[in-house]
Amino acid sequence: MLLRTTDDSTVPHHLLVGPDTHGVTRYAGEVAAAAGAPVVREAAELRVGAPVHVHVTDRLFSRTPAEAAEALEALARRVRLTVTLHDVPQPTDGPVFAARAAAYGRIVRASHAWATNSRHEHALVERWSAPGASGSVIPLPIVSTTPGAPRAHGAVDEPVLGVFGYVYPGKGHRHVVRAAAALRRSGVMARVRVLGGAAPGHDDEVDVLRTTSRARGVPVEVSGRVPEADVVRVLRQVDVAVAAHRNVSASGSMNSWIAAGRRPLVRDSAYAREMAALRPGTIVLFDDSSLVPALARALADPGSTWLAPGTDVGPRLEQTAEAYRAWWATVGA
Repeated sequence: MLLRTTDDSTVPHHLLVGPDTHGVTRYAGEVAAAAGAPVVREAAELRVGAPVHVHVTDRLFSRTPAEAAEALEALARRVRLTVTLHDVPQPTDGPVFAARAAAYGRIVRASHAWATNSRHEHALVERWSAPGASGSVIPLPIVSTTPGAPRAHGAVDEPVLGVFGYVYPGKGHRHVVRAAAALRRSGVMARVRVLGGAAPGHDDEVDVLRTTSRARGVPVEVSGRVPEADVVRVLRQVDVAVAAHRNVSASGSMNSWIAAGRRPLVRDSAYAREMAALRPGTIVLFDDSSLVPALARALADPGSTWLAPGTDVGPRLEQTAEAYRAWWATVGA
């Protein structure tokens, strides 16, 4: 990682909230280090009127969306606040959607300036949280890339379909299990490896997944949380990478597959199409009716599940940091 030091007054302090194991908190720390931004962990340490940037997902700030919005509004009254919005509310959030949409609207209105990680997320904010508001778009980077396919290409007796990240409703695990069952009926003895554990509040999802998988005759392995140091290794050990989640505003798991040198199958969505255009050749799109044939094609051509040599996976972290520095200078952070 490029660690910059700077006395540039336009680079704001970064307030990091939550444990470093949380994806948003970890990413905030990476951007801060690459941009040469001072980091604080407690809002009380911030000087009144200072420029401050926060990477926001409501769940990091409070138990309820309204309380999270209140906390950020209070912070915005003390400092010159800019925010990057993550986990942007959308109707597929379910019963909590209205409360989250209202909370994000309050956060946008309280902030001096705001950004999202994609045009798709920006459109969601405009439509559901802050009609007429105008933010900026700074895409998530690929932090590093491990090149090349490590194994000889060839048929595998029991191919492994990998799904990376938390287990929660809408992540797509059950869709992948159904596809694996269809492959097994055709004679391809596929199994599913879940690289992650249950998301907070969804402990029952793993039990339900195992039960439905047994009923369909599909072996499923659930690894639990993968330590950061092991992520690249385990992502390179499956035969086909799949990102099948439905409720997606931005996808760290998709980027993790790419960083590991993989070319994942990704469920078609506005965000997925945006990322396919941003990084040509890094993902393969499928829809609900085409996952089984997409998996069959990938298994028949294992090389297609890896990034081709020389594939451009930008922006890199350093480019993202420069984009943030330019943005903060423009908005007068």
